[in-house]
Amino acid sequence: MKHDPRRALVITYSQTGQTEIYGRLIAAVWESAGLRAVTADVRTFNMAALPSFDLIMVGVPVFYWDVPSNVVGALSSAPRLGGVPVASFVTYGGDGGNQRNTARRLLKLLWRRGGLPVGMETFGAVSTFAPTWSMGNERRILTFSHRPDEETYNRVRRYAAAVLGRAREGTAVSYRKEFFPADFLRGRPSVAFNKIMTGRHTIDASACTACGICEKKCPVGAIDLRTFTVDTKRCISCLGCINNCPAGAIDMTYLGKKVYGFSEFKKRHGITDSLPAELKKKS
Repeated sequence: MKHDPRRALVITYSQTGQTEIYGRLIAAVWESAGLRAVTADVRTFNMAALPSFDLIMVGVPVFYWDVPSNVVGALSSAPRLGGVPVASFVTYGGDGGNQRNTARRLLKLLWRRGGLPVGMETFGAVSTFAPTWSMGNERRILTFSHRPDEETYNRVRRYAAAVLGRAREGTAVSYRKEFFPADFLRGRPSVAFNKIMTGRHTIDASACTACGICEKKCPVGAIDLRTFTVDTKRCISCLGCINNCPAGAIDMTYLGKKVYGFSEFKKRHGITDSLPAELKKKS
């Protein structure tokens, strides 16, 4: 059954902005094709509004080899979509791990809500797992510090156009699950392991500027700036707080070593953000 998408939604979960950039680029491609495209954050978007769109894309980072648990919860409780074309994409750091299966699972979540699956894809980015560089393995991260680059942006553009084409034709797609040797460790087991490796995780009140970014970025409401505390039981080890704090006020250790965030890592190595031409025009 053919569709005539007019109002599209690109919804992302992004902690350091990389996944969001890819999502905004997809929206820009759709807008150039005549659609009205809305971008939104999964943490603040009202899922009850999903059926009001006639083309939906969801993008997330690979989170411990899986779809982030907060996104799984949000989509699992979303209303029925009634055959609306849906697609997914995931971002991964470095060489990645289980990214195809993660994109497939994300698409399956939308399919289970009644969406018509019309595409899934994976896009590389620089890793933002703070313990890696904090433990001294900076070279592993710097190998991919050129991402996102124009080559990846071109892949995003082609994917956006392909999804729109399949949506208009009503052409459903399906993907087989790939073998991943550490599949039994994806998601919660890996989160639990990393929480064991994490020692101190609190907020330095003397350094905090009360900007509120950590509270905004936390997907599970584990941060309380009134008391400068982190609810470590609720925390899902997304590292959004330490990666985004502009003052370095998140006090965290991993295997006994002090952890510093992505914003500080970029400063130390002169890494600058690269935007596609479509988004530069809007900034």
